[in-house]
Amino acid sequence: MLTGPVRTKAKPIAELIGGTLDPLMRKRGLAKADILRWWPEIVGSRYAGLTAPERIRWPRNDDERAATLIVHADPSVALPLSYELEGVRDRLNAFLGFRAVGLVKLVQRPFAHEPKNAPRPKSTQTNERLETKLATVDGPLRDSLRALGRAILARS
Repeated sequence: MLTGPVRTKAKPIAELIGGTLDPLMRKRGLAKADILRWWPEIVGSRYAGLTAPERIRWPRNDDERAATLIVHADPSVALPLSYELEGVRDRLNAFLGFRAVGLVKLVQRPFAHEPKNAPRPKSTQTNERLETKLATVDGPLRDSLRALGRAILARS
């Protein structure tokens, strides 16, 4: 018969790996890896894929009490985001639970993302029409024309 609560040896994953990530994050100036995980909620869906927190610069003297957050932003969203930095700062401080960040600075650099002219998947009907038109052509010319046809269809 058990008289008290049952204790298990299982621990949450965050408790197990959180400590191992903290030194890596401190090296970049971020005290908690959770900021990266919650970043889409802090900045909103409009900026989530085109911004990222780079580091938090903590004050060197006691005159400054709050830190500066450096945010990497894609140039396409830097201007509209600059008007919303106060809200980002407030949501981040609410997330942290205290007024840790006093200033948010933007660093503009392009984010690596898919090119705009990447081939889009077309319907099977379009691909079938292309294949029927290429049925009379043989050899490597057929492969070249198929590639050209798909590239043209992807842009249209």
